Amino acid sequence: MRFRSGVRAISRRKRLTGAHAARPSTNQGLKVAAAIVAPLLVAIALIALVGANHKSDSGSSASSSSTTTVTASKAAKAFQTKVDDAFKPLGDAVKVFLPKAQDFEAGKAAPADFKSAVDAALPEFVKARDAVAKLETYKADPAVNTSFVDAADLYVETARIYGVATEPASDALRGQLNAAARRVRTLGDRIYDRGRAVLDPTFYAAPSSDVELRPPTEVPDWVAEGMAAGPPLAPTPGPAAATPPIREATCGNGVAPPCRAEESASKWAGEVKKAGFPQPPDVLGAIDAVDAAKLGVLAGEYEDKTRTLRARPDPKKARERAAVLGLGLLTDGEAARLGQAAAMLPAGDARTRLQAVARRCLVVGDGLLEPGLGFHRSGLPTSLRRDTGP
Repeated sequence: MRFRSGVRAISRRKRLTGAHAARPSTNQGLKVAAAIVAPLLVAIALIALVGANHKSDSGSSASSSSTTTVTASKAAKAFQTKVDDAFKPLGDAVKVFLPKAQDFEAGKAAPADFKSAVDAALPEFVKARDAVAKLETYKADPAVNTSFVDAADLYVETARIYGVATEPASDALRGQLNAAARRVRTLGDRIYDRGRAVLDPTFYAAPSSDVELRPPTEVPDWVAEGMAAGPPLAPTPGPAAATPPIREATCGNGVAPPCRAEESASKWAGEVKKAGFPQPPDVLGAIDAVDAAKLGVLAGEYEDKTRTLRARPDPKKARERAAVLGLGLLTDGEAARLGQAAAMLPAGDARTRLQAVARRCLVVGDGLLEPGLGFHRSGLPTSLRRDTGP
């Protein structure tokens, strides 16, 4: 279940050079490859809500990085059906919520009017999140459950960010909060897709030679995709790519460039450690201290270093491991950015709620980062993920 499909099906007889314009509020990208997302048609309509792509495979990393079956197994198909059923409350709510979110971002809906839409949708998002969390474990690869739960959590946080954006105290930051909601939604989409790709080995395969699929990259680049933070949270970002980046195949025999190269797992791990990423406890400390300046620096560092790391090869035969790590790093970076925005709001309910969103994003990130790569947990309790409030 995703906020939008993210996978584009294009007839080779009518090739499009691009995808969508810089993402925001239209329902760009809602075209779905029937062969790949047929079971998700309802989910996509629902999830189109914030127009994101979710490709995610969260949780641990290595186990979900290799799938040897050629087609989805009967067990995988049955589990996906259960996932779709669990997400149904969110999907149904999105059908109403999406147009209103788009109107709000375009300035066509008053904050008070959109707040009522958020208040109506949020309980349904929470209901879906709780249903996904209760699914039986997918025994062939338990990390699949983690991916879907992480995605569901981030969809709930997306609605909560929009809720803060409707508050009068948020007037000066409304545009940046809307962009943050899109980023969080996009992280949910791509994390969702990581689990989907494990269940269906044909997820990235075109159904026929007449169709070309253009899925987004596993890990987003906020500048290239037109969702980067800007003033007053960050300097004005560079222009978005003319066409959003698409996923490249892994280099190998018969694969023409551009493609993603591979390197030994040990060399890749060494580069991750050498990058010196910020640590989640540092983000939490700055959130608690309401230190906007430090949080802005941490957010920028996560984004820049993740972009640099993604320019390197993937660990050999463990592409999903690198994707999960990148998504975890950006999730922590978004926690820092949300904490920064909260620190710039006046003391009060809106700030408190946004700080809570930032902390919950850190908890999601905790499950995506490998301690063996030198990352520390935030120290926050996982029980925060069960919060039901605004």
